[in-house]
Amino acid sequence: MNGKDYIIAIDSGTQSIRAVLFDRHGRQIALEQADFEPYFSLAPGWAEQRTEDYWDKLCQVCRGLMARIDIDHRQIAGIGLTSQRNTVIPMDRDGNALRAGIIWLDQRTVANAPPIGRAITFVTGLLGLAEAIRYSQKNSKFLWIKLNEPEIYRQTHKFVQATGFFVRKLTGEFRDSYAMISGISPFDYKALRYYRAPLDFIYNVLGIEKRHCVDLYSPDQVIGYITAQAAEATGLPEGLPLVVGGGDKQCELLGAGAIDPSVAVISFGTGTAMEVISYKYINDGQLRFFTWPAALPRAWVIEMFILRGFWMVTWFKQEFGHREALEAEKRGVAPEVVLDEVIRNIPPGSMGLMLQPHWSPTVNNKFAKGAIIGFGDIHTRAHIYRAIFEGICFELRRMSEIVRKKTGIAVEEIRVGGGGSRSDVVVQIAADMFNLPASRMETSEIAALGAAIDAAVGTGMHETFQEAVAAMVHKGRIFQPDPQNHLIYSRLFHEAYQKSFPTLDPIYRRIARITGYPAEK
Repeated sequence: MNGKDYIIAIDSGTQSIRAVLFDRHGRQIALEQADFEPYFSLAPGWAEQRTEDYWDKLCQVCRGLMARIDIDHRQIAGIGLTSQRNTVIPMDRDGNALRAGIIWLDQRTVANAPPIGRAITFVTGLLGLAEAIRYSQKNSKFLWIKLNEPEIYRQTHKFVQATGFFVRKLTGEFRDSYAMISGISPFDYKALRYYRAPLDFIYNVLGIEKRHCVDLYSPDQVIGYITAQAAEATGLPEGLPLVVGGGDKQCELLGAGAIDPSVAVISFGTGTAMEVISYKYINDGQLRFFTWPAALPRAWVIEMFILRGFWMVTWFKQEFGHREALEAEKRGVAPEVVLDEVIRNIPPGSMGLMLQPHWSPTVNNKFAKGAIIGFGDIHTRAHIYRAIFEGICFELRRMSEIVRKKTGIAVEEIRVGGGGSRSDVVVQIAADMFNLPASRMETSEIAALGAAIDAAVGTGMHETFQEAVAAMVHKGRIFQPDPQNHLIYSRLFHEAYQKSFPTLDPIYRRIARITGYPAEK
């Protein structure tokens, strides 16, 4: 143990960035937050964010945090960094971003992608990678930039994610954690390294060269040190070691202390996910769930993901929640507080209203759409609001049953995080849906806490992850399932929800043929 008592965690999300100071016991001492400018779209389905806003806001929250804390800076062991995943930023040799970052919500695809070839199709088919390779090529942002922005591609020294962008700014190094890798990348997820021969043809398929890839480190390794220039910009102590714990969802799993496969974590964030740890690599060739590197070494995260999960709550507030927003402003509370009060007495099943949470197409079905069915004259905006929560939990249950059948993992406990976990109604619905106790963690900043745990182990504050989790992770309120509510949800799940999408899918496809959106090819 290094004898130091504090860790700074930086968590860069889609909508905001936070700098948090934790002590060695995982207690949240101080937090500073700033919102990013909203992502912008230059074409339908595109989603980009300005990298200068990333850096400006990181400097802002770090300076704010350092100004607020009254501790000996020599007692800070290091920094743990996490961020949203799948942001693509091309950088030149001097560490300058060459364009805005293409973020994970972006839906652009590659038109007229180069043919993969029969030999590659045959090899990837034998390895169970054929479907993933076809999907990856079509959706590769590297290949899109190569074909559509050739001058930017020519100048690109490295393709980085948000964490890689921050690492270069903070330490001067082109490095990242392998636990940040998810989605489309020339990365062997089973071996936890970039692809090597004979599978290095994948680089060309995805439109990226080996020289474009940053050096990857384990999530418990120091990746660099704060430079004098970065210290001046951020207010962080010069020479402070930096650890990149991994992606936000991986860090949320660690920050909730779910290092046993019997414990699942639901992250009620912009993108909603349910995750379990696995110490064996398990792949699903049909892309019904995903397996990514975990935020601790030699482990994986099995992830069930709803692309626009709690984004739908923001959508609802903007489109339908004006009355509650005005009431919240009068009372000096968040709109969610008022909305929670409105829906608390609505019974399970929202009096016959059911929602499919596919406000964006799924990975394995581009025709998937959202739906709300079962309207009657008794329904109000409040019923729609509750149906959003229930629809998210129905979908998580559907995917979790696929994972259980494929992997044999039996979940016995749920822990929750993300902004939506602050809602008592949401956590109770999760407990009732799965008939399992659902624990809200002591801090809602579990992604930041996960990054702090990685930094605590990487800098020697704690010797092992087991020790760090035992010391730093603490549960808050535990919600017990209501047996009667679970019975209602189970019947609705088996008799209605599971049947709804197969029934509506042909209609979605018909709509696409008539309207041309989405295009069939």
